[in-house]
Amino acid sequence: MRGVDLGVYVHVPFCERICPYCDFAVVRAPQLAREREDAFVAALLSECERRLPLFGATRLASLYLGGGTPSRLRADSVARVIERVRRAVPASDAALEVTLEVNPSTTERARLPAFREAGVNRLSIGLQSLDDATLKRLGRAHRAAEGRATFAAARSAGFDDVSVDLLFAAPGQSLAALDADLAAFAALAPQHVSAYALTLEAGTPFERAAHSGRLALPGDDEVAEMLERVALRLGAAGFARYEVSSFARPGFESRHNRRYWERRPVLGIGPGAWSSEPPRADAPFGARRANERDLDAWLARVAAGGEGASGPPEVLDEATARGEASFLALRTAAGLDARRFAAEFGAPPRAFYADAIDELVAAGLLDEGCGGSLRLTPRGFLLSDTVFARFV
Repeated sequence: MRGVDLGVYVHVPFCERICPYCDFAVVRAPQLAREREDAFVAALLSECERRLPLFGATRLASLYLGGGTPSRLRADSVARVIERVRRAVPASDAALEVTLEVNPSTTERARLPAFREAGVNRLSIGLQSLDDATLKRLGRAHRAAEGRATFAAARSAGFDDVSVDLLFAAPGQSLAALDADLAAFAALAPQHVSAYALTLEAGTPFERAAHSGRLALPGDDEVAEMLERVALRLGAAGFARYEVSSFARPGFESRHNRRYWERRPVLGIGPGAWSSEPPRADAPFGARRANERDLDAWLARVAAGGEGASGPPEVLDEATARGEASFLALRTAAGLDARRFAAEFGAPPRAFYADAIDELVAAGLLDEGCGGSLRLTPRGFLLSDTVFARFV
């Protein structure tokens, strides 16, 4: 396992309130007491201490603090986590991407300069929308003015790499409202936009409301039109689509997120975090491991053994790894490189998926290039789930 280039994901579950569409591993904590925060951070550091050496990493490529709302933590807590990871794995300051997710709020805006001093060099701001009516229907705690103020505060704090989240296909959202949101997002001039259509996750308040008829969402045709509009408007504003839901100005693609699409090793720390482990003798196609989602269960496991995994790693067999390599690569604009695929699995994609490739090419969803490399067409991006289902 030596020579591993590693990304680290740290999950911070605390939220002021839980959004009605969210199914992440989160904990409602309107006030985060110092003692509770300190105990949580101590457990993060303990899990880092236990897990980082096992990867045998020689270089740290990215560190991502997500949630939840990691900006609920004090800056000194964030600094301790960054320092601990960097002490264990060497990193080039010029190459290391350190991302912190930020929720628009007055308290967190005040912390931004200190977060930068702590070593954060990229922010991901959960705007979701810059329309008050849409934010209210999404159940968000902030309003558009707070989102704009948070973005401005990020710039004032010296952050020149800022990503923003856009959530569309919200209840009652029209195409005109989405157009206005896209124009407002473009006017902010961030470096990166992550744009997601709202989906109903099992067990969430939105899912229950939709199934009982109390929540009306845009229909499939409307959502498809919205997807087209997002790509068109963001493209016109200078953002290149480099993945199904990801748009960036040149040079500002998320290095951490690329690791998932390229199936590179990622160590997950914290409740609900997943690790993607590199190939080894007893797992030639790699393995993955999930941490306990429940905060108390995770804390108990870390206290007992230094790590919060919910069980042994899932060792990937060749068929599973092959399918994941296919659909994850197809999420990207670069697509599935046939030579790289053949180097790992012994033959190009057509050797395993000939019927699916022929049908998807005929349907105008895939392009097949010289040598058998594959890419989504513009129509394929709209119907990407249909494409991915043929490879798993």
